Amino acid sequence: MRHRVPGNRLSRPYDQRKALLRSLATELLRHDEIITTLAKAKALRSEAEKLITLAKKGQIADREAVSKKAKDGDADSARKIAKSLHCRRQVAAYLYDNDVVKKVFNETAPRYKERSGGYTRIIRAGIRRGDATEMAIIQLV
Repeated sequence: MRHRVPGNRLSRPYDQRKALLRSLATELLRHDEIITTLAKAKALRSEAEKLITLAKKGQIADREAVSKKAKDGDADSARKIAKSLHCRRQVAAYLYDNDVVKKVFNETAPRYKERSGGYTRIIRAGIRRGDATEMAIIQLV
């Protein structure tokens, strides 16, 4: 029995569920809005928000200046560069497309600089005609 075990299993084994969420996250971050089932949208929300938070942590305001200081021997600047690179690699390991990784770091993360969470919105979109599954639109706020 799985009493009180958190998370939505989406009626799939772990590897298929992970691949599904990775592809949904990639497409959400590429298009800023996708239509999917309500259960998938709710499962996707936490994954997408974690990726955006990672991208925000990896942001450096003036990358060139910090990089120059790091090359001159400043340990604090070198730490910032290393942290930024680590965050970028973590996001790149999850998403399927490197162009989306660039978009997340260059466009999406700066957009939410002042926001401390709640980067996505789920809007119910009615019922799918074929199997009466509840559909939802998940979008970046």
